[in-house]
Amino acid sequence: MQCKVFYESWQMECCGTPFCVGDMIKWPVYTTTEKKWPDYIGEIEYCYEAHSSDLENISVLEGKVGAIKVLYETYAPSGDEPRLLVPVDGVTVPTKTAKGFEKYNNMNASGYIVELNGYAIRPAKAEDMIYW
Repeated sequence: MQCKVFYESWQMECCGTPFCVGDMIKWPVYTTTEKKWPDYIGEIEYCYEAHSSDLENISVLEGKVGAIKVLYETYAPSGDEPRLLVPVDGVTVPTKTAKGFEKYNNMNASGYIVELNGYAIRPAKAEDMIYW
């Protein structure tokens, strides 16, 4: 059994723990039913979320990291709101580790696309949320 998780760069840079292919992880996540992902990313089932206090919508995901890709994006002002920057292009680059602050061709990392193998998921408890 396999799933994909999106782990935003700011979460790693704030208080995340670096991880590598082959590591066993235990992450708080939410289901990605409302996000639209670019076609080149594929389907993402979960997003890492260590800062939420919404226990009704957070689960704990455990599994073994099978692959990691870093998502790098370029941004431009939104047509609707010029002060808001929106992603206009991106590229994914395979890596063995995720540690935060990665750069590629003058682009900053937006996040990590992490494939987990042999995963299990359960509802989160208050003690699972260590960063609120």
